[in-house]
Amino acid sequence: MYKPFDLDLPADFCADHEHAYTLPARYYTADEVFAYEKEQIFAKAWLCLCHASELAESNAYVTRKIVGENLLAVRGRDGVLRAFYNVCPHRGHELLQGSGNAKNVITCPYHAWTFKLDGELAMARNCDNVAHFDKADHSLVPLQIAEYCGFVFVNMDPNAAPIEQQLGGLEEHLKSVCPNVAELKVASRTITETPANWKVIVDNYMECYHCAPAHPGFSASVSTDTYTHTFHGNWTLQRGESKSSSKGYAFDGDVQNQAFNGYWAWPCVMFNVVPGDGTMTVIYEYPVSAGVTVQYYEVLLASSEVSEAQQQFIDWATQVFRPEDLRLVESVQRGLQSRGYRGQGRIMVDAGRSGISEHGIAYFHRLVAQSYQR
Repeated sequence: MYKPFDLDLPADFCADHEHAYTLPARYYTADEVFAYEKEQIFAKAWLCLCHASELAESNAYVTRKIVGENLLAVRGRDGVLRAFYNVCPHRGHELLQGSGNAKNVITCPYHAWTFKLDGELAMARNCDNVAHFDKADHSLVPLQIAEYCGFVFVNMDPNAAPIEQQLGGLEEHLKSVCPNVAELKVASRTITETPANWKVIVDNYMECYHCAPAHPGFSASVSTDTYTHTFHGNWTLQRGESKSSSKGYAFDGDVQNQAFNGYWAWPCVMFNVVPGDGTMTVIYEYPVSAGVTVQYYEVLLASSEVSEAQQQFIDWATQVFRPEDLRLVESVQRGLQSRGYRGQGRIMVDAGRSGISEHGIAYFHRLVAQSYQR
């Protein structure tokens, strides 16, 4: 693919974390950057669609829109999970909307072409009277799909390596702190159309330098004194020992998990195993344009029956903690377009890689830069 000449990054960009600067501002704001990343990052990466519980039953389906593509995942009557572009091969009409349970066939609302849940064309009206019409030539276009660490991922690249290669080790580690991750249920979902570039949102997640000034509730539960951020190829782990606090994470002293474990996975999904047993939050990023990202923020619990204490956590997570981050990234996106911004910001990495060190941002920007060297 053509790469605009002025978007080249040095081959060693952010290789030296302790002397690193952020990506230039135009990488967050320029349409040509987003167009390039759509092909070189998102069309090649394993993208997380949803928790596996949403597709546990036959005929269950979900749709998601990512970088201009409408994607569909469905579990067939045979129990097999499949993914397709959510587009009719006849004239391009979208087939399904939202999520739910499909009938035994998918019928296009436009001309009533009907497809089996395995993507095969079952019926096209008047096709017997159309010359050289072969149903086999008009099936839905498939994507790679995988269930991994309790979630469903898809990949638009038919030649992509298995997800275990891209995210090797993530499943084992996540299950070590949340053994029942695959059995959790979606207890709450908040969808926001965030006026910020997807990388601004990842940047914000990849450091706890901002935690004390911007997240008083989180900081009351999770101390940065022993906070660590470690790198594992295409995923990273932020871990902090926790204490129960009515301002943030409130949990009983006898729970097995008394730590915050935050996993970022390339390119832009975040899994947070929060203090307490069988409780997670997940941030799914679905980029729309250079300056807009749709985000799904979910709270996952062990049971679909929500207790009073769990509801209090959901209320805090969705109405206090989450809006704090949204305000931050929206402000940053505006500031990156200001004449007063010098084009790049110093990444604050200390030698000890302390809890407030920003080495996670340098690591992420290194991966982004490497995608521009291909």
